[in-house]
Amino acid sequence: MEHITLGRKYNAGKIAYVECVENGTLSDIDIKDECFLLVCLLQGRLSFKLNGVDVSAAAPCFFCFNEKESPTLISKSKAHYYCIYFHPKFLNVNMTFELLYSEDYGDIATVHDMFMLKPFVDGQHVVPICDNYRATVESSCIRMGKELTDQRDWYWSCRGRSHFMEIIIALERMYGLIGYGEGETTADATPALSSAKLKDAVLFIEGHYMEELSLLQIAAACGINKTTLTDLFKEELDMTAIQYLMKHRIKIAKKQLAFTEVPLKDVADRCGFKTVQHFSRVFKTHTGDTPADYRKKALLKRKNEIN
Repeated sequence: MEHITLGRKYNAGKIAYVECVENGTLSDIDIKDECFLLVCLLQGRLSFKLNGVDVSAAAPCFFCFNEKESPTLISKSKAHYYCIYFHPKFLNVNMTFELLYSEDYGDIATVHDMFMLKPFVDGQHVVPICDNYRATVESSCIRMGKELTDQRDWYWSCRGRSHFMEIIIALERMYGLIGYGEGETTADATPALSSAKLKDAVLFIEGHYMEELSLLQIAAACGINKTTLTDLFKEELDMTAIQYLMKHRIKIAKKQLAFTEVPLKDVADRCGFKTVQHFSRVFKTHTGDTPADYRKKALLKRKNEIN
């Protein structure tokens, strides 16, 4: 069975190498040599049999299966989930299975700001989702499925990919939190934090960056006052909580600009900016480029990379 989405009215016949299914049956999972399967479990419990071993977990969590595996559903209990079947090239046309399993993949992904699909490659089948990320993951799943189903304009594939990227970014982050992915060395990587309260604040920001956040809200979310929060951020990260918020928004925006063609207004709104003008000013301050220029450079770089 080929897990793809075909364009209809807009980009008729276009193939997007992805399929998003809410509460799919999960019977007769057929991904062998074809695609990865990411199951975003938001409620209840799922159990699979894989290579004679039980793989079972309760929500919220990700289940990650690669193209070499044939998981079999054993049971599900009060489960609500999204099944996302995808080929890595849906994220980046240059991503192949061969590349993902190569010794050079980590270095290439870092240099070219690609996506680290290590949970699939490493065989880490279950990745928990922390509370601060759950709503973001669910919202992204809903929006992704709607874009791929409704195909409301020419950007349907890009918009679907942009929401999927948000899910993959969350997966990367959750994978790091359970002690994996510590080798990430990009400039945007989040350092290890010694303070539990600071970690709570950082995860709250990362899970709610698209919202209008104040210092008071961030402090309240992790149960401390504004002064203590500011001191923690300054001591460990050498920045304020609001500066971290802006840095994280720009990190997400860079991915959206580099790997999608969705309008700048959509990117700005998705990353928590009220206007394109404000987004453009902040983005240029952080990167030295306007969003439009950054997108052009990223597109050219992607065309020329890994030749």
